Amino acid sequence: MKKAKIRYGLWSMVVVMLFSLSACLNDAVTETSPDCAILSFSVGSITSHVTIQKYDAAGVAKDTVVARTIDGTGIYFNINQMDGHIYSVDSLPVWVNLQRVVPSMVSNGNIYVKVDEAEDLYYSVRSGVDSLDFTKPVELLCVSTDGTARRTYTVDIYRHKTNIDTLEWKGAAANIAVAKLGRTLYADGKVFAFAQNEDGDAVVTFADKKDIAVWSTPVTIPVETGSVMLFQGQFYGRGADGCLYSADPTQMAATWTKAGEQQVERLLAADACYLYAYDGTNIIGSADLNEWTVMGTTNLNMLPETDLCAVSHPMRTNADLQQTVMAGMSGQDEAHGVVWYKVASTDVNTNQDWEYIQVTSDNPYGLPHAENFSMTYYHGAIYAMGAVDGKYQYLYCSNDNGITWHPLTEKYLMPKDITPAEGVARLVAVDEELWIVQENGKVWQGSIQ
Repeated sequence: MKKAKIRYGLWSMVVVMLFSLSACLNDAVTETSPDCAILSFSVGSITSHVTIQKYDAAGVAKDTVVARTIDGTGIYFNINQMDGHIYSVDSLPVWVNLQRVVPSMVSNGNIYVKVDEAEDLYYSVRSGVDSLDFTKPVELLCVSTDGTARRTYTVDIYRHKTNIDTLEWKGAAANIAVAKLGRTLYADGKVFAFAQNEDGDAVVTFADKKDIAVWSTPVTIPVETGSVMLFQGQFYGRGADGCLYSADPTQMAATWTKAGEQQVERLLAADACYLYAYDGTNIIGSADLNEWTVMGTTNLNMLPETDLCAVSHPMRTNADLQQTVMAGMSGQDEAHGVVWYKVASTDVNTNQDWEYIQVTSDNPYGLPHAENFSMTYYHGAIYAMGAVDGKYQYLYCSNDNGITWHPLTEKYLMPKDITPAEGVARLVAVDEELWIVQENGKVWQGSIQ
C-alpha cells in the first residue's frame, strides 16, 4: 500500500494546502459536498486456501488444502450516501478470506483508509491496486480534490458464520433406551423412533424437534417396528395377525386400533394417494384401507426384504402426480440395493403400477448393498445412508428418483464419530434439517446452509 499518510488535522503530503485542509478536518461541521463522494465500489476476485476433508483411495478422510476463488464480479455492493455505509448485498461463504481484498472505487475525491483508531491515522488507497483487511468494518475517508470537503464511509463485506451449501452436523447425547431401531418418522413436530426394548417388545419413543436430546419413555406397540408408514397423517403398521393397525401421531402413537381386515405380508410404501402393501401375490394399494387394488404384478421376487424405506413427493411438472420411491435390501442382489418407482394419481388413467429399477451394466451408480439402510427426501433429492464394509462412510444422494446414487465425498460428509459398532442408525428429514438417530443414545442434527 502506498505510504502517503494523513492525520486528523494534519496533511503530511501537501504542505501548500496545510492551512485549508487542517481547518477542514478539524471543523466541527462536516461538509458533504457532491464533489466529495464514493460513487461506486467493487472488489476483485478473492482466492482463499481452505482445508477440507477428502477421502483417499483407502476410504480414509484426510484434511486437504485447496484453493478456492470467488469471482469479484458476482459480489454486489450498495452505497448509502446518507449514512455513509457501503455493504455487500449478499453474504459470502464462510471460507472466504477477507484479509487481503482489493477494492476498486470511483470517486470525485481522494480516498484514504483509517489504519489507527487511536491516532486517527489514514493511508492513501490506490483503487484497484492496494489490498485492505475486511475481516472487520473498514473506514474510508473521501477528501475533495481542493481539500474543502470530506466524507467518511464504513465498508462492510458480510460473510456467513456457517458453511453455505455444506452439511454441518452437531451431535447430542440422548436418553434413547431402545435397541434394534426399525424406523424413524417425522410427524406433528416430533421424531418417532420405532424399535425394541430390552425385553424384545416393539416400542415407540419420540423427541420434539426443538430438543434432540430428550426422548419420551418407550411405549409398547402391537406392530412390527420396521413396517410403520405415515399415510394421510396417521401411522400404519402390520400386526402379528397380518392386518394393519393405525395410531395418531398427535396422540404420541400410544394407542393403536385395527384399520381393516385386509391381511398383508409386507407394508411397502405410502404417498399422498395410496398405502401400498404386498399380499403374497401382488402389490396392492388402497386409498381408504377398505378397497384394495392391484398395482404391481412383475419382478415381485425383487421386492425389498430388509431395511425397507419409501419416500414420496409431488412431480415438479405436475403437482397432481406423486412420485414414490421404495428401496431396501434383498438376498436376490448382493451387490446392490433394490429400488422401485411409481407414479401415483387418484385418476386411474394416469396412475401407474410399480416398476422395479434394474441396475444395468451401463449404470455404475446403482444403490450399493448396505446394512441398516435408511433414506429420506430432503431439499428436492433422496438422501440415504447405510453401513458398507462395516462403516457409515457416506451419505448417498439420488436426484433422479432412485436410478443413480452418488456418494457425497466432500461437503456432505457423515458425522465423524458415528459407527455401526454402536448400534443401528436411521436417517430422517425434519423440516429443514436432517437427523440421524442411533439406538445407542446419540442423535446428530444437520442442515445444509
